[in-house]
Amino acid sequence: MNESLEQARQAFVRGIALFEGGQYEPADEAFTRALALAPGRASVLLNLGVTKVHRQLFDQAEPLLQAALAADDTLGDGWAALGLAQMELGQWAAALSAHENAVARGAGAAVVRMRLGQCLARAGRTQEALAALEAAVQQDADLAEAWSQLGHLRRETQQPAEAARCYQNALDRGADADLHRYYLAALQHGASVAHAPRQYVQTLFDQYADEFEDHLVGQLRYQGHRVLVEQLPAACPPRFAQVLDLGCGTGLCGLHIRPRAEVLWGLDLSAAMLDKARARGVYDRLIEEDLVEALRSETALFDLVLAADVFIYVGHLEDVFALLAQRIRPGGWLAFTMEETVGRWNEPQLLPSLRYAHPLNYIEALAVQHGFQCVLTHSAPLRWDQEIGVPGKYLYLQRSMQKE
Repeated sequence: MNESLEQARQAFVRGIALFEGGQYEPADEAFTRALALAPGRASVLLNLGVTKVHRQLFDQAEPLLQAALAADDTLGDGWAALGLAQMELGQWAAALSAHENAVARGAGAAVVRMRLGQCLARAGRTQEALAALEAAVQQDADLAEAWSQLGHLRRETQQPAEAARCYQNALDRGADADLHRYYLAALQHGASVAHAPRQYVQTLFDQYADEFEDHLVGQLRYQGHRVLVEQLPAACPPRFAQVLDLGCGTGLCGLHIRPRAEVLWGLDLSAAMLDKARARGVYDRLIEEDLVEALRSETALFDLVLAADVFIYVGHLEDVFALLAQRIRPGGWLAFTMEETVGRWNEPQLLPSLRYAHPLNYIEALAVQHGFQCVLTHSAPLRWDQEIGVPGKYLYLQRSMQKE
């Protein structure tokens, strides 16, 4: 064995030991050295790629794992690692193919079957996804995340009792308590959770950002952002000095209000959504923060605050209205959408969709309490689901001219 190969072997062995000890950064350095000394070795490429997955350097891991598998496509663990990296990079079709290859080549761990189920669900192959997730929990009944993913799919396929059982199993096995109590409350009539957990909203929209507009506007024909601006009352000024777009997302509402705003702020909890909004170039300032915390910390006054499909992820609005009363100038406007409830309730209802519906009488009481007058209420679908319009209310409130 020549000297370079011996040094590569020693670096590789050192990398294995460091990896097994959980020391991923020095393991990365050792495998990188081994690869420099012995280019193209599938075993080195594989271990370096897997190490980078553990370090969450998914964009670096992906080409290394592709190269390893090009050299030896029998590496089931390599396909599994590649599939995980591609999931994290939002490459769902490629991730599905990688996980199918992983299972076919003997990478049969429960977590691999769980991820296969997630990819199948994203591809719309629901029955296959259910089968993969059921196989995962049968193989490892303590895998809380698999129970949670199975619960999501059971809920989405209108199996509330089965979904609740899955969520409870996840909760019993150490899954995030706030999240899973929220999921359970959405399935249990009369159960109440005042607010959607921050982690749920942030993760949902961070993961959704890349396909948000194609799915919401293209497939679901969402129109809340457009109608909310188009229906602004005639009593509103032609231009607003300072506008705040709550839950601005990718900037759909911002595009429509920009011609009427001297200064436009956007606020959202999702960094990935804000990246999309920033690329649009319509906002003068963007803030990454929870809605309530931002309203507490900011001191600016606004002439118009917009909230298109935002309060459905907030729930109880007592704190929000109290803070908005301080952030909107006397005579200023608050415009927002809400989903309609079935029946007459006195407080927000958490729906199986994991969104809140707000009774009109609840909103009216908050408006009076905090010095707002409801000037206009407009009814129109927010979006379409299975070709059925989702009923929505568009509300336009004006702040009283005198501070309370």
